[in-house]
Amino acid sequence: MPGVTWLVYALATVVLWTAWSFLGVIALRHVSPAQATLLFGIAVAAVGTASLALTRRSASWAASGVTVAAVSGICGALGMATFYLALNHGKASSVVPVIGVYPAFVALLAVAFLSERLSGIQALGVLLAVAGVILVGSGS
Repeated sequence: MPGVTWLVYALATVVLWTAWSFLGVIALRHVSPAQATLLFGIAVAAVGTASLALTRRSASWAASGVTVAAVSGICGALGMATFYLALNHGKASSVVPVIGVYPAFVALLAVAFLSERLSGIQALGVLLAVAGVILVGSGS
C-alpha cells in the first residue's frame, strides 16, 4: 500500500501476533497442539494465496530465493509447532515473553551476516531483551 511506512506494518504485526498468541492459549483448551499447528498452516496457505493474487509486484521464482523461502517456511512451521507445545506445557505469561526474544537474535544475525549495524541504544536493547528472557525463564 503506497504511503504506508515500515513502522505501520510492524505495529500491525505486533497487534496481530498478540492476538495470535492470546487466541492460541484459548484454542489449546479445546484442540491439541498438532491440530492448532495444522489450522495455522491452512490459514497461512490461504493468506499466502490471497497475497499472491493481490500483489502488484511481479517477482521471479528464482531457485535461490524459493529455496531460502522454503527453508524459512519450514523453520517457521516447526517453530509454530514448538510454540503450541510450549503453550500446552507452560503459562502464556512465561512462554510468550521467552519466545519473544527471537528478534534480538535476528538483529545479531543481521549484524554478523548481512552487514547491518546496531547503534549503541539498539545493542543495549538486545542485551536487555536477552536479560528479560533470563529473568522470565528463571521465575518459572
